[in-house]
Amino acid sequence: MNQTMNRDDDSVWVPREAPTTLGGAGAASAHGALDAIDAIDWTRETFSSALARIAGMHGDREAVVHGETRLTFAQLVERIHAFARGLMSLGVGPGENVALWMSDGTQWLIARWAVPMIGAVLVPVNTRFRDSDVAYVLSQSEATTLIVQERGGVTGRGVRYFDILAQLDPDWTRQRRGAWRCERMPALRRVIGLPTDRALPAGMEDFHAIEAHGRRCLEDGALARRCAQVGPDDVAQILYTSGTTSFPKGAMVRHGALLGNNHYAAQCLRLTSRDRYLSCVPLFTATGTFYTLAMALSGAAMVIADQFSAKLFCELVERERITVSFFVDTIVQDLKAFPDVGRYDLSSLRTGTGAPLPTASFEWVSRTLGVPELVSAYGMSETSNAVVRTRWDDPYEKRSRTNGRPVRDVRIRIADIETGEPLPAGEIGQICVSGYVVMKGYYRMPEEDRKAIDAQGWLLTGDLGELDGDGYLTYRGRVKEMIKPGGFNVATQEIEVFLKTYPGVRQAVVVGVPDARLGEVGYAYVERQTGADISPRALQQYCREHIASYKVPRYVEFVDAWPLTGSQKIRKLELRERATRKLSAGDGDPPHVWRDAAERVDEPAHITDSESAGAGGGGTDKGTLA
Repeated sequence: MNQTMNRDDDSVWVPREAPTTLGGAGAASAHGALDAIDAIDWTRETFSSALARIAGMHGDREAVVHGETRLTFAQLVERIHAFARGLMSLGVGPGENVALWMSDGTQWLIARWAVPMIGAVLVPVNTRFRDSDVAYVLSQSEATTLIVQERGGVTGRGVRYFDILAQLDPDWTRQRRGAWRCERMPALRRVIGLPTDRALPAGMEDFHAIEAHGRRCLEDGALARRCAQVGPDDVAQILYTSGTTSFPKGAMVRHGALLGNNHYAAQCLRLTSRDRYLSCVPLFTATGTFYTLAMALSGAAMVIADQFSAKLFCELVERERITVSFFVDTIVQDLKAFPDVGRYDLSSLRTGTGAPLPTASFEWVSRTLGVPELVSAYGMSETSNAVVRTRWDDPYEKRSRTNGRPVRDVRIRIADIETGEPLPAGEIGQICVSGYVVMKGYYRMPEEDRKAIDAQGWLLTGDLGELDGDGYLTYRGRVKEMIKPGGFNVATQEIEVFLKTYPGVRQAVVVGVPDARLGEVGYAYVERQTGADISPRALQQYCREHIASYKVPRYVEFVDAWPLTGSQKIRKLELRERATRKLSAGDGDPPHVWRDAAERVDEPAHITDSESAGAGGGGTDKGTLA
């Protein structure tokens, strides 16, 4: 093992780094580059200095592939420098917030690096947002500049961004260059457009023209002087949370935290300049940030897919000899359901990571699809990416059943939800994080800052988890997704994982709904695999036979589709509200919802174990699961 773990007290786990050699059987030159990369303290770097190192070490390596476009790192960095200098000529200054609302592609990557390079702050905007969502983010972030394309996708057949912009500002075609005025986005002064097939309005700057102008000015030294003023503790980007439970909040993260954390992530995946990553998750997400930075810092190539489909995934892996990709359970289930997956040569795949996978899905990806060094992670927008990771050389049981141990220079503890007191290994509580990766705060939300970060600097994640005796964390869902049937604390994710062990269940989501007797009970949404014939009665009986009775969902509803956020997370708040509305709509149970008609679902938590034994299980009223 390359990382040992120690406790700095009885309840907090911290990493202790041991010497490491990465790169496997790569060439001597690859080993030399890795040694040089690993010797750098990336937490003291900026986006500008990182680009200089990347170009120096990997200039001739392929950096990005999108459609017919292929760029080396030297070519990509030159274009980033040109666009950055062009932004300076427009008047974009240090500390200004610049919103980037474009589909994934080469121009997205150029802007993504150029904005923080000159000391401005990048605000990636969800590409699924429409006028109300975009107005909220641009107004709340006080963005002075918007970079937007006419239409998304390599063919220009994707999102029609200009049409949405017209909804935001009916006068958008009559605005004056550099002097925009819009009531819904009061700080906005300039808009940079990337045209597809029509001329830009007079008030909009042209992306290509800015890059060309910046290239002509590169020799004047202004860019170097500006970059020298940027420090590793400066904010590099504001990443808005997905907003599954409230309005999105803008997490301010720093240059050094982003670079240091994502370099460590590259080590955990054993990335080298010989790797090739298939990007099938939007770049505006925290995961997109991780892969963008980790690949660049390793000199690895990024192959960008306009959208995910199982067929396109297999085609690109085979054609581009992809070694690294992203896996969440929705992607895994689509690949499993794709009848031709076995006809493609996917043997180049080596590693990848994503949202926590159910154990069965992890096993299918690693052993059936053939991704032997698949790893797990847990993190969030507020922590500059993951705060725990498994490594490529961790035991399979740890990689498949946990999310990993704390990343370098980060501390993790599990706290009692009600008291905030640290909990020992094996107990479920709130995940708390301390270290350089923690955000500076939420942009213009001081009250939210006080809720999220305590007086000692611990970030209260709002997530549930437990640590094992070796310091590996397992994510157990959201604190707000904890339900309390009869006073028992139950993590809904535990029920979801169990439901997916039933033959024919593809996906399951459990939410809490009010109950007159027990206070709250579980309501399960279940998606069946194609052709599966599942009886709700049999599913609930299966639960009663294998888990504590208070964990058995009172209601089961079968669904064919899920409401998703832009980062492909299921909107549980929407599902909970939908379930509550259905149950309160009138007398009796709503159609298409199966109610467990068992006479005795459970007894309240204050009943003793002996008294509740006949109900199928007992437990305590705080933090433990039967």
